[in-house]
Amino acid sequence: MKIQLRDYPLTSTIIKLKTGRVQLTLIEEPDWFLEQLGREDKEGKLYLPYWTYLWESSIGLAHHIEKIGERLKGSHILEIGCGFGLTGIVACQMGARVIFTDAEREALRFAQHNADQNGVHQHADFVQMDWNAPCFNHKFPYILAADVIYEEHHWTPIVNLLQGYLAPNGVALFSEPSRSNAIGFFKQLCDNGFVHQKSICPVTLDGQICEVCIYTVRREA
Repeated sequence: MKIQLRDYPLTSTIIKLKTGRVQLTLIEEPDWFLEQLGREDKEGKLYLPYWTYLWESSIGLAHHIEKIGERLKGSHILEIGCGFGLTGIVACQMGARVIFTDAEREALRFAQHNADQNGVHQHADFVQMDWNAPCFNHKFPYILAADVIYEEHHWTPIVNLLQGYLAPNGVALFSEPSRSNAIGFFKQLCDNGFVHQKSICPVTLDGQICEVCIYTVRREA
C-alpha cells in the first residue's frame, strides 16, 4: 500500500509530544481534494472525504493517549476512522498493538506510510472497514475514535459497534471539538448501557488554540 507521489501533493508536519514526536505525511491541499472527491450516494446523501485533513481532535486524543500510555502497554486496540494514523501511531509508541481501520483505502495508505516512517509498523495492522459492517470476531479492551460523531447518521452504527466489540471491562476513547450535537450522541450511548467521563485538552493547530473534548466511555456497571 505504497503512496504514489504523483497521486497527491504531499507535505509533512511534526506533532510534538512530551515523550517524543510523530512525523506525518499529509495532503498539501485538502480543500481542493474535498471538492474534487466529494460525491453523492444512491440516496442522494453527500459524501465528503474528511480524511484528507489532519483534525485537531486526533491531536487531542494523541496527547491523551500519551498521558495514559502505561495502561495501554500490551493491549490489542481497535481504532475506527484512523485517517492519517496519528492516534494509533501514538498508541503503538506506548506499547500497544493497534488495528487501524478506515472505510477509505486512501486513508489507510497514508496511515500505513506514517506508521512505517515512525517505526511502529511491527505493532500495526491495517484493515479497510466501514463501521456499518464491522468484520472482527473478538472484543477489544480499548477502542479509539477521533472525530467520528460529526453526523447523526453515524451514531447508531458506532453505538452498535461498541456493543459488539468493546470488552466487558473495556474503554472507548472518543475525541471531538466541542460540537453542540455531540450531546445527542452521548445521550444515545447512555440510553444503550454506557457511561462516560469528559475532559478537555487544549490543542494548537495552524496557530490557533482550540478545546478538544475527550470522552472516556465504559459499560454501565
